[in-house]
Amino acid sequence: MLDGPTPKDLLPTTGNYPTEIVRYRSVVLTDIPGAKPARALTGAIDLGEENLPFYNRPAEGMIVTTEQSWSAQGVTLGRLLHSLALAPGESTRVAVVDWQRTTRATGTETASEAEALSGTTDQNRSISEVANAIAREEQDGSSLGFQSSQSSSSGGSVGVAFFNIGAGGNWSKSSNTGIATSVSRSTGVKTVAAETTQRISARTQQLATAARSRNMTVVRETTQTEKDQVLTRVVTNYNHMHAMSVQYYEVVQVYSVTTRPTKLERCLFIPLQELTFTHTSLQRYKEVLASVAPVDWAAKIRAANPFDTAVRRLDACSAPEVPTRQEFDGVELADIAASTMGVYGVRKADGSPVRFDPATQRWNALPTTGLSGGLSRIAPGKNTVWALRATDNMVVQFDGTTWRPDPATGWGLRIACGTDDSVYVVGTNNVIHQRGQSSWSNLGIVADDIAVTGKDKLWYFRQGVVYERSGSNWVQRSATGVQRLSATSDGALWAVVQPQSSTETMPLLVESGATTMVRPTADGLQSVTGLAQIASAAAADYWVRMNNGTVRRILGRETPVAFDDQPKEDSSYASRIDVWSDDTAIRGIQIIFPSHTFGCGDIAASGTQQATYTFGAADKLISYDAWSGKTARGSLAGLRLKMTSGVANFGVAATSNVAPDLSEDAGGASAICGLFGSTVKSGSRTYVASLGFHVRGGNVPQSVLDHLNDNRRHYSQAVWANADELTLSRILANYSYAPAGSTAAPVPLGMLLDPKPIAATGNYLGFRWNFASEEERQEWTDSRKASDNTFGVPVTNTIAIATNGVFAEAVLGRSNSAEKIDLTRFWNWKDSPLQITPADIAPVSTASRAQNLDTTAAGMGVSQAKFAPTVVMPDPVGLQTAQAIATANLFRDMSGLNTMSQVLVKGIESAATNDKEAGVRAQEALKTATEHLQKMAQIAVDAAGKAAPAATGGASNLSALGGMLNQGSKAAADTK
Repeated sequence: MLDGPTPKDLLPTTGNYPTEIVRYRSVVLTDIPGAKPARALTGAIDLGEENLPFYNRPAEGMIVTTEQSWSAQGVTLGRLLHSLALAPGESTRVAVVDWQRTTRATGTETASEAEALSGTTDQNRSISEVANAIAREEQDGSSLGFQSSQSSSSGGSVGVAFFNIGAGGNWSKSSNTGIATSVSRSTGVKTVAAETTQRISARTQQLATAARSRNMTVVRETTQTEKDQVLTRVVTNYNHMHAMSVQYYEVVQVYSVTTRPTKLERCLFIPLQELTFTHTSLQRYKEVLASVAPVDWAAKIRAANPFDTAVRRLDACSAPEVPTRQEFDGVELADIAASTMGVYGVRKADGSPVRFDPATQRWNALPTTGLSGGLSRIAPGKNTVWALRATDNMVVQFDGTTWRPDPATGWGLRIACGTDDSVYVVGTNNVIHQRGQSSWSNLGIVADDIAVTGKDKLWYFRQGVVYERSGSNWVQRSATGVQRLSATSDGALWAVVQPQSSTETMPLLVESGATTMVRPTADGLQSVTGLAQIASAAAADYWVRMNNGTVRRILGRETPVAFDDQPKEDSSYASRIDVWSDDTAIRGIQIIFPSHTFGCGDIAASGTQQATYTFGAADKLISYDAWSGKTARGSLAGLRLKMTSGVANFGVAATSNVAPDLSEDAGGASAICGLFGSTVKSGSRTYVASLGFHVRGGNVPQSVLDHLNDNRRHYSQAVWANADELTLSRILANYSYAPAGSTAAPVPLGMLLDPKPIAATGNYLGFRWNFASEEERQEWTDSRKASDNTFGVPVTNTIAIATNGVFAEAVLGRSNSAEKIDLTRFWNWKDSPLQITPADIAPVSTASRAQNLDTTAAGMGVSQAKFAPTVVMPDPVGLQTAQAIATANLFRDMSGLNTMSQVLVKGIESAATNDKEAGVRAQEALKTATEHLQKMAQIAVDAAGKAAPAATGGASNLSALGGMLNQGSKAAADTK
C-alpha cells in the first residue's frame, strides 16, 4: 500500500496532455445556386478584366471550426550560439549584454490655403458753378458830436506834534469842451461774376490674390521599444594540462501539434448591390469610410461636412411679360394670312405683298420679281407662299426670291393653305378646287370662303352658313352670318360673324377637335368690333384686319396658375421625370420622388407625346436649358437636363439644334428635390408656362465623391461589414430563401439569419444560418461529419520552437598530453590552489539610448494680399469768387464818423488827464505834511528821553523807576 522508491505520479513526464489548445474558424462557400458555368482555364488570367459578373443569387456555405492541440514532447539542443575556449588553469569573466531598441517616427505635412481679395472703387464727380453777384450802395448822412468835460481835485493834510502843530494843503481844477460835426455822402457799385466747371472721374480697380496650397495632415507615429539585460559570470578551467571549451546552445522546445475540424455551422451568403456614394450616404457612413481610406483621403472625408446642405430655387424658364395690343400706324391691308412661315399681307394701296418682321416689329415689302401687277389674296403654307394675282385671279407662288405662275394653272376668288402644304381655292365659279400633283380637282361644292386646317380638314361657308368636311361628306355647323373664315397652325378655326340683330361684326372660335363655335376667351378679342378678318401664326398671337384695312395685333393670354412642390425632408432626390408635349409646347410634367409624386399641366393628355427619363443612382443636375413655346406665349416648348449620368431632352430640345432662349447653370452638381412654376390655358389646352427646380446641394467636394465611387467595391465592403444589426435585420425580414431540393415553406430570413455579418467576399455578405427545427439541424450535421475527407482528417505534425534558454557544456581537449590519474602525480588541488583572479572587465552601461523625434508642423506665413488706400478727390474751388460778394465791409466808409469819434475820445481823455494831475499834486502835498509831522514827533521824543533819567533817580526807564519808587515806598512804610 506504500509508495515505492519512485512514485509514478511524482515523476515528471511530457507529451501526455496538450499544453495549449487553439481553435479558429474558416468560412467557406459550398454552393452558388444559378452560377454560370466556369470558364476553362487555358491561359493567364487578366486581373484587369472589366465587366466581370457579380454574384446575384444567395450562396450556401459553412463555418468550419478547427482545433489545434499542442503537446510538449521535450527539449533538444538547437543552434550553437557561442564557444568559449580556456587554456589549462585559465580563468575569465564573461559579460552578456542583451540590448535591443526599435524606434520609428513618421511625420507628413501638406498645407493648402486659398485667399482672394478684390475691390473696385469708382469716384465720379461733375460740378458746374456759375456765380453772378452785384452789390450797390448809396450813403447820405451827417453826424454831430458835442463833448464837455470838467474835473476838479482838492487835497489837504494836518499834523500835530508833541510840542508843535503843523498843517499843509493843495487844490486843483481842470475843464475841457469839444464839438465835432461830420457830413458825408458815398455811393458804390461792385459786380462779381465767376463760372467754374469741374469734371473729375477716378476709377480704382484693385485685385490682390494670394493662393497657397496647404492641406495640413500631421501623422505622428512613434514607437520605441528598449530591452537591456546584463549577465556576468566567471569561467575557470581547473585542469592543469587539459584545455577546455565551453559551448553554448539554444534550447528548443518540441511540440506535437494535431489539427482536426471539430464543428460545422451553416451560413448563407447574401449578394449585395454596390453602393453609389452621395452626400446622403456620406452622412451615414462617414467614419466607416474614413477608417478604411488612405491617410490623405481619410483626412478629406473627415473634413467634408455632408450635413451642411442648402436648398436653392433655380428658374429654368420664366413667363415673360407681353403687351396685350399693338397698333401699326400707316399700315392698311386688303388681305392678311399667317402660318408657321410667319404673317403675310397684301397692301391695300397697290396690292404689293408684305411680311411682318418680328425682330424689327415692322411690315417689310417682299420682292416682286416675276410679278406683273399686284395681288388680291395671299396664303402662306408650310414652305411656299401662294397668292391670287389681282389682274386675272391666277394662282401664283413665291419661292423666296421670284414669283411664278402655278404650273398646274389655276384661278380663284379665295385661296387657303393647310399646315401640310395642301392648297385649296374657291374658283371663279365659286366651286372649291383642290390642287394635286399637276392639276386641280373639282370638289363640286359651291362656297363663298374656305379655311384649311390640314389635309381633308376643310371648313367653308355659303351665304353665312358654315360646313365642315367629314370624310367624303359635308356637315352643317351651328353658325350663321359668317363673313370670313381663317385657320391657325394649332388646328383652331376662326370666323368673322355679323349677327342679324347687330351692325357690328364679332369673332367666333372653333377649338381643334370641336364642332361648335363659341365666343373666344382670349383677352382683347371679346370686345373687338368692326373687324373683317382674323389670322394667327401661333396661339395667343392674333392679327385682326379691320374693315377700313388697318391692322391690329392682339396678344391674348390668361393669367398663369402657379404651382410649387416644396422639398420634403425625406425626398432629397428625384427618381424619374415624365414629360407630355405636343408639336409646339410642353403640356405637362410629372416628377417622382421616393416618398411622393408631383405633376403639373395636362398629365397623360390624349394625343400628346410622352418622354420619360429615369435618374441614375445619386444622379445630379449639372445644368439645364429651356426653349420658350409658341402655343401659349412664354410657355415651355423644350427642356434639356444635363445630369451626371447623361442628358435628358424633352419637347423640341430632342430634335432642334436651335440655341435655347434661356439657360441656367445649376452651380455645380445638385440633387433635384422639388418643382415649381406656372401653367397657362390656351383655349381648351393647358401648357407649362414657366418652370423651376428646387435643388439640394451638400458641402461635400465632388472629388471626394468621385474617389468613393471610383473605388466603390472597396468602400461598399467596409459599409457592409460595419452595417448595424437593426438595419440588416429590417432588410432581411423582407426576403425568404429555400435551399435547393427543400419542400418546406419559405421562412423570412430575418427569423433564421443572425444579423451580425461573419464574412465578406466579393459582393457577398455571410450570416450564420440557423435551422428551423432540431431535426433539420441533425440531418444537415449527419450529412457533413467532421471526419469527412472533404474537410480533412486530423493531421499531426512536430513543431520545434526556440526558447530564450541557453545550454552550456564543457568539453575537455583531446591530445597526447592528457593527464593520467596517478598517485605519483600532483593531485591535491588544495596544496597548490589556482589563483582565480581574472582581469576586470570594463563597466557595463545600461543607459537609455532613446531620442526625441520632432514632427511639429511649420506655421503659415502672413498673407500678402492688401489694398492700396484710395486717393481723396480735391474740393471744388469755383464758389470762392462768389463768396467774395458776401465779405463784410465790402464798401469803404466815406462818412468820416470814425474820425469824429476819435476827436471826441481825445477830449474826454484830456479832461481826465487834468483831473488826474490835480490828484497827483494833492497827494504830494499830503506827503509833505506827513513827513513834517514825523520829524516834529521825533524831536519831542528825544527831548523827553533826556529829561526822564534825572527824574527817576537813575532808572533806565519809567518802569524801573516805578519799581524803585514802589520798593522805596514799601520800605518806608515798614519803618513807620
